Amino acid sequence: GTRPEVLKELFKKIPDKAARDLVWKLLQYEPAKRESIAVLLKEHYFFNQPSGDLLDKLDKLTDIDANLKEAAKNRKDDRALLERMDANIEVIKKLGIESKAELRRTRHVLLKGIFEATEVDTPTTFIVLNDKLPEPPNEEMKKKILGIVTAEDGSGFSMKTKGASLTVSADGANIDLEGDLKEHYERVQDGIKWAKRIKEIGSRVAAGEVGKAFDIIKEGIDDLIVGETMYLYLVDELTGKPVEADGWPLIITTPADLVPKLLPLMQIGIRAMCIYNGTAGLAALFGFPLPRVPKDWSKGAQESVELLKQESSVQEFGVVHEEVEGGTEEKKSVRGASLRDFQDFLEEKDPGLKEGKRGDFAGLQRIGDPEDGAALWTALTDQADIENKLKERTKQREEEQLKHSEHIKQMAVVEENIQLE
Repeated sequence: GTRPEVLKELFKKIPDKAARDLVWKLLQYEPAKRESIAVLLKEHYFFNQPSGDLLDKLDKLTDIDANLKEAAKNRKDDRALLERMDANIEVIKKLGIESKAELRRTRHVLLKGIFEATEVDTPTTFIVLNDKLPEPPNEEMKKKILGIVTAEDGSGFSMKTKGASLTVSADGANIDLEGDLKEHYERVQDGIKWAKRIKEIGSRVAAGEVGKAFDIIKEGIDDLIVGETMYLYLVDELTGKPVEADGWPLIITTPADLVPKLLPLMQIGIRAMCIYNGTAGLAALFGFPLPRVPKDWSKGAQESVELLKQESSVQEFGVVHEEVEGGTEEKKSVRGASLRDFQDFLEEKDPGLKEGKRGDFAGLQRIGDPEDGAALWTALTDQADIENKLKERTKQREEEQLKHSEHIKQMAVVEENIQLE
């Protein structure tokens, strides 16, 4: 090109001032400013200097021409160099992508190796229910549940669907359900009751006296334990659902004594499911069969779910529950004692362990989460299904984090309004 900014570097190569000016006039970008050859030959001082002869000037022109050709060649070489650099950059990009993939694979292998070397040999996410889980709903029942979607207009209204009626007023929702719908609704309510009670008990345990922890827990859930038999289900940590298998669920024949001891450990699993899938995760633990819960069924659950997500809820059941000389904090903690009681119960009741064999654990197998290396127990065996569930699990966790952030903002606004009043 002959734009001024392009020519500047070229002109530096022309040592003669008159020659530089001549080239400048010949290479003006705008035609109107460019002098004609005839005028330049007649008037330009390069050709009309008092000293020197025409041959000398022609030699200089030859030099100028050579310099310009050299500069053009250099520009061509530069373009070739840039093209090679672009090609190299593309190669580097490709290598970068391949390297990242290889690093991910390496990380996965390392995490798996670390994971396999750990002593995490017992699943610890479980739920205790008063009744056995109902049969999975058929398609018609699923449609009924998903069809119960309401919108409150602020003044109260009544909605009727096949098998259900709902009345909403200033005092809240009153849901009248029939048959299997009522059973599924009650599963959601059981989850909400346990979540609320666990949070209340946790606060009391953290503030209580050493040695009183399990007394506080037993008193706190006394009304939630009904009957002489309860059922312990292990939970698939990828699907978030209780697992049924030969010999499972395990039957608890002394729930009033055992369940309070297991509660601190059970709280960890409930909290994890809340972190990953909120209210829907909580409901799934208690046997609700669908990934979405009708909003009117889960009223009042969000606050308990958010409280369970907080790190403080873990610490509450980590308090020391007994004074043991020389004992470790782990062995003295409420949760440490709960884990020992749970392992003892499995040794007695698990179909495999009670025969001195490998634990049956309702068919759950241990895998590692490639995101964080955590030990996960799942009944899934197909690698593609496992990978899809891991991706879904990550997505659910991200969505739930957004909900949690929004909840925190709302609570901050409420707190600010209270202070202003």
